[in-house]
Amino acid sequence: MLRKHQKEMIAITDGIIAGSGAKNIIVKATPGSGKSSLPIIAGKLITAGLADALCWICPRMSLQDQAERNFIDPFFRNMLSHRLIIRSSTNENNPSRGNNGFVTTYQAIGVDDRQTVLSDFRRKRYILVLDEYHHAGDEGAWTKTLMPLYDAAVFKVLMTGTLSRGDKKRIAFTPYQQVGDVFTPMLDKSSNTAVINYTRKDALADKAILPLEFVFLDGSAKWETRTGKVIDSKVSNQTNATHALYTALNTEYATELLLAAVNSWRTWRNAKPSARLLVVAANIKAAKGFTETLIRMGLNIRIATSDDSADAQDAIKAYKLGKLDVMVSVGMCYEGLDVPAISHIACLTNIRSLPWIEQMAARAVRIDSQAGPYETQKAFIFAPKDPMFLELKAQIDAEQNAAAKETGVRVTRDGSNGELFPGMTTPGGIKPLSSKILGVDIPQVIPFTPSEKEDDLRDKIDDHIKAFCRQNRYSPKKINSEVLRAMGKKRQDMTIKELERCLAHVEQKYPLTFIRGTGRRVPIKAVPLPCTWR
Repeated sequence: MLRKHQKEMIAITDGIIAGSGAKNIIVKATPGSGKSSLPIIAGKLITAGLADALCWICPRMSLQDQAERNFIDPFFRNMLSHRLIIRSSTNENNPSRGNNGFVTTYQAIGVDDRQTVLSDFRRKRYILVLDEYHHAGDEGAWTKTLMPLYDAAVFKVLMTGTLSRGDKKRIAFTPYQQVGDVFTPMLDKSSNTAVINYTRKDALADKAILPLEFVFLDGSAKWETRTGKVIDSKVSNQTNATHALYTALNTEYATELLLAAVNSWRTWRNAKPSARLLVVAANIKAAKGFTETLIRMGLNIRIATSDDSADAQDAIKAYKLGKLDVMVSVGMCYEGLDVPAISHIACLTNIRSLPWIEQMAARAVRIDSQAGPYETQKAFIFAPKDPMFLELKAQIDAEQNAAAKETGVRVTRDGSNGELFPGMTTPGGIKPLSSKILGVDIPQVIPFTPSEKEDDLRDKIDDHIKAFCRQNRYSPKKINSEVLRAMGKKRQDMTIKELERCLAHVEQKYPLTFIRGTGRRVPIKAVPLPCTWR
């Protein structure tokens, strides 16, 4: 079934096609509710002939990969009756490569000194999608590079899960109203701007997300001040909350909370074999420590702490495919980690802000198609019982309870007895001493994305040429030069169809079934392995 914000997006795009005059669409959707389907719907404007291509810009490489996959996801292709395809690109010439658009990151746009993306915007009518656009401050460096694209685009779709920034600065491309010294985002519809506001209450009513069940664990913490005074306090103590939380997360308490989450997850997995655990650490050092602990427990686990590293991207893909039980992360989980099988999150950081808590918790609220009926699924958040977290939970509860009254969605109670995100504090002048607590995966088949198909074809061409050169004592440089002359284009600039033609050309022109100068046919089984020369 289509969700409320998807229906509204379809109505808006149909209205544009009918001549409404709207050029901008602003979307505020509660984290985890599935706003990544909206750019696909916006693609109707391409099918209708009102735009030529779509450019989706997101804050992380994990989101970039997710965006590319969404367009080829059979579920979305069937539900939305579309056949559009986009590819991942990083400031390449002809970024769409014969597809219906491309997805890139804010970081890539920020270093596009050759303005390859802007040049393509000036050649085509683009739909510009800014994902999690609150990352762009009204006076930030990213905004300066985005502004020419924004001005050149024929349609703009601005999407976010939060309309606040940790640095308190205003968000770019967003109207504000001022009351005294306070500026508040003002999302008002107009003749050229449509607005979609999809709240947690809406998402729960649609059964688009799971209600959150918080499990808070109190603890005692002991630390030494600069003057040598030793203080012993509960994590839940309002007076010493900052120091107590910092100490707890840097001593025994953190491991005890982690083990409590692991035990709950293991029990839950007996009934839900696909369930997975996400551990959110305060920093890389802590993440490595938690990883070592969980490896000793025999869990299949990897760590992903840097969004831009190939190893982190590989870990996320393995986690999505069900090849891992647990993933430990620091910043990767803020946005874009779309793994519906996550049922448990161990929150072991001292970051405290509503936008961050919502983004983190949203990693577990997605519906897992392998876990049975909606009513049998839950999202468990294991966290310290500190006053700030309890306050933020109360705000989330208010929305959940409102949805429960109107829709009958059951909201479980907490288990208290049993650059962009503010609130992370590192208390100075204290020395943490000690703390303590008080109180079968089903593999998925993921189709190749356009960029993965391109890489696969380039590898096949390269392997074939190297094997031919090894077998016939040719220089790979010589054959590569011949192929370049024959095709008239570098392989890194080719579309998928051009790469397919190139592969067919090298297989025909440079066959592996004959050895030069001998006239002998080589049996297929005897074809040598690809050469590893570089």
